[in-house]
Amino acid sequence: MVFKEAVERQWMLPVQVPVLSNKGEQGARRAAFSEEEYEKVKETIEGMRDNSRKEKTRQIRELLLDYADVVVNTGIRPGTEMEELTWGDILMTRQAHQVIFKVKVRKGKTTKHTGTRTVVCKDEFVYPLMNLMERFPKRKPSDKIFLLADGSSTNELGRTFVSALEEADLKTSPDGPRSLYSLRHTYITWQLLTRTLRIDVLARQCGTSIAMIEQHYSHVVPSMFEQELSGVTFEKIEKKPSAKSRERKKRIQSKLSERFKEWEAETKRRGCI
Repeated sequence: MVFKEAVERQWMLPVQVPVLSNKGEQGARRAAFSEEEYEKVKETIEGMRDNSRKEKTRQIRELLLDYADVVVNTGIRPGTEMEELTWGDILMTRQAHQVIFKVKVRKGKTTKHTGTRTVVCKDEFVYPLMNLMERFPKRKPSDKIFLLADGSSTNELGRTFVSALEEADLKTSPDGPRSLYSLRHTYITWQLLTRTLRIDVLARQCGTSIAMIEQHYSHVVPSMFEQELSGVTFEKIEKKPSAKSRERKKRIQSKLSERFKEWEAETKRRGCI
């Protein structure tokens, strides 16, 4: 890219550009979490939060829980993409008790070349969103989303996440060491395993290329087609929820329906959810 820039600015001639060899390592697998491992990480962070000695430490761990859940449910890159998000970047489309949430990613690794991209959130995005909203009732569209409850920012999320991984004995994996960025790899891996998304759609959602996904996540493909490859088809067993569970779900949907109406009105009034 340096030589390309030099040629475009006429600082050197194309014939003067040297031939560069690429002897780097082949693209490696990306470490991710299984659902059980991710739940264990969250439980560990919750335990750390509840046993915090200092209020600042508790707030960092509290924020980390919501930060992690947002990454796992959107695939947004930890770092600049996440930390530059504002309340005005969250969009919602409502129909009764159902809502589709979208997030506008305006700054980050690829936005300089691709511009703003719109990320469609998984439905469980609503839970960390509610936690964040409760902590910031006076939020404005231009306010950053991922701040501590006292309104300050922190650069301790990555280090705190690694501490939680070490405590949960999940720092290492067959695909290498895990970090906060592994949450994005988890989102991509889980989406591939559902077999409901085309890779090109997933690539656009995540702001990456089809080639990059195929290079780093090819090991997931056999698991995507395990029944076809094995010739064994498992009978699909659907768990029937209990009457108590159905009633609880009905109450939650009713409550969410009312909240979504309020959020829709709030968005129109102040310009953000």
